[in-house]
Amino acid sequence: MAITQPKGDEASNRSMSSYYEGVLIDEVLETHDDYDKLAFPLKPVLDIIELIFGGATAEFPGVIQGLLSQEDGDDHKAVYSGPHDRLELPRVTTAISDMIFCDWLDGGDAHKTTMDILHMIKHYNWDAKLVLVVAAFAMNFGGFRLVAQLHFTNPLAKAVALLKKLPEMLEFSGNMKPKLKVLFVLIKAILDMVKTIVELCELFCKEDFTAESPEVIATSSADVAIAVYWTIRGTVDCASQFVGLIGIGPNYLLLETWDVASLAHKLEKIRSQLVHQINVCYRFIEKKKDDEILDGIARVLESSHIDNSKSLNILFHENGHQQALFDCLHQNLVSIKDLRGKVVGLYITDLDIVTEDYLILQQMYPEMLDDQRRIEYQYEIVWVPVVDHWTNRKDRQFESLRDQMEWLSVNRPSEIASQVIRYFRERCNFVKKPILVVMDTEGKIVHKDAIQMFCIWGNQAYPFSLDKETSLWQKMSWTVSLLAEGIDQYLPDWIQEGKHICLYGGEDIEWIRKFTRTAKGVALGSGIDLEMLYVGKDRARERVVRKIANAIQREKLSKVLGWKLISYFWLRMEKMCISEPPEGITEELTKSELFVPTDPVFAAMTDETMPDFSLPNDRVFSAQTYNPIFSGIIKILSFGSSSKGWAAISGGSENPLLFEADGEALLKALTEHEKWKQSAENYGFVTALAR
Repeated sequence: MAITQPKGDEASNRSMSSYYEGVLIDEVLETHDDYDKLAFPLKPVLDIIELIFGGATAEFPGVIQGLLSQEDGDDHKAVYSGPHDRLELPRVTTAISDMIFCDWLDGGDAHKTTMDILHMIKHYNWDAKLVLVVAAFAMNFGGFRLVAQLHFTNPLAKAVALLKKLPEMLEFSGNMKPKLKVLFVLIKAILDMVKTIVELCELFCKEDFTAESPEVIATSSADVAIAVYWTIRGTVDCASQFVGLIGIGPNYLLLETWDVASLAHKLEKIRSQLVHQINVCYRFIEKKKDDEILDGIARVLESSHIDNSKSLNILFHENGHQQALFDCLHQNLVSIKDLRGKVVGLYITDLDIVTEDYLILQQMYPEMLDDQRRIEYQYEIVWVPVVDHWTNRKDRQFESLRDQMEWLSVNRPSEIASQVIRYFRERCNFVKKPILVVMDTEGKIVHKDAIQMFCIWGNQAYPFSLDKETSLWQKMSWTVSLLAEGIDQYLPDWIQEGKHICLYGGEDIEWIRKFTRTAKGVALGSGIDLEMLYVGKDRARERVVRKIANAIQREKLSKVLGWKLISYFWLRMEKMCISEPPEGITEELTKSELFVPTDPVFAAMTDETMPDFSLPNDRVFSAQTYNPIFSGIIKILSFGSSSKGWAAISGGSENPLLFEADGEALLKALTEHEKWKQSAENYGFVTALAR
């Protein structure tokens, strides 16, 4: 008849097991004296223990003398060449040895013997307790092994072997092999646990940890105590097995093979938890060292020095045998010493670098090469590719990209220190989007991302510092110069001559025809000199823009920006919008005048009703929350995101500020020129148009 376990018994058994484990832990902890610590050097003793147990941890032949023999070779030299021969092992070791090898003959059980030993060594640290107990076992085990190994060749060993009935045991060697192999598995588990506990306790003694460190707290006294208990318990069981083996005979082994294997498994399970904690500790120590190196790098890079050599060296570690940089244009190595006296822009990217920012940098850099005598062009760009794991394929990709550049590159990016990479990622916020980290001539990082600055002002932003950015923003106002700086060759002359300038865009060719012809007619009737420039739309399709541009040029409607310059124009707009002026600049900019149309024709375009505009990087801006410059930029970007027409008009020397509006509203206002013609004579053309 099958016996079925009652429902709930399994959970009940687990609960009872946890209860008894808790009681056992409390009992073991009570044996430990934390105040009066005794100590001795553990490492030399542990080395000798490991040597004695060495033959018990290998694969063995089938006979006992083979099982217990091993050519120790240099291990003997290791023992006698150091301080091991002068060991001062505590005398308590002998008492422990007597207890673990004799108590079971007097009817004692393994638990009682284990607890008695723990009381005997209560004044030692947990790791010292284990070393003492296992050393006590190793003394007897080592003697047994030595006799078994030498009794065929050494008369004295043979005599001892006869007294210990070793020849009789050899008769049963075949039957004993499975039991001995399991026993040796337990011995290995004991040795591994001792080394683990010693390593763990040594870690917690390091200055990296305090009593409050999470890594220390995670491994409680209870974890160590239960590991020590079961290891000593395993040692006591091993001793009883060997006493039964050599004193009574192979038929009198006290524990079944299954019990020994189960105990070895239990020790290994406990040890695996402690090993995990050791790994956590090592990662903590490594992270702490890494953080210290990172902080040291940051201190160097964010301080001024005699020149930039020290900072560049800490980044790229140039030595006398290998120059750190590579001149991509001339295909030769360059020393960091060649960058003394220059501002250095560190272009940090991954290997996917073909972006709009990259194309602008490529466009600006040749200007510096053409005229290096000008002080504002005394800088170098160094490409620093950042890749998590370099492979042969990525190395080839890096070399291919490098050959297409004109500036400098790190010669061996795979050798850049991990802490330097961390600095770029954590202190400069590099993720995937390229950044331009700027170092001044004294080796100090003065801007952690000057990409926006470079795209907006180009080489005029030299030396690309935050102070320079502040200065540039302080000089800015909502004029056509800001909107189209460096975009078109005619603009500087138009501005110098005080002409009215109209920038317009869109993809509706019919509106473009009506708007340009109407605007020219109104300008002629008003006696103003008006120049018009088509700047397309944001993220336009090249084919569509070229078709419209060809029509404009063919019909001589206005001047047209080239396709690349159109892309650059809109990229600058985006960079201006996402570029955050230094603190204090925004408030100053808001004091600038801004045209706010009051005519009902333009009511839809006032700040109060202006819709939010989402930029490509998912940042959302609300026009009413920004100063005049950013309000105007956002309006134009919102116009540019549509195919409909739009325009921005400046009043020339009479009023250089811009007025921007939706194309249909603006065209309607121009067709009604007669209504505000008189006002234009009094207040100016653009002012009257805006009113």
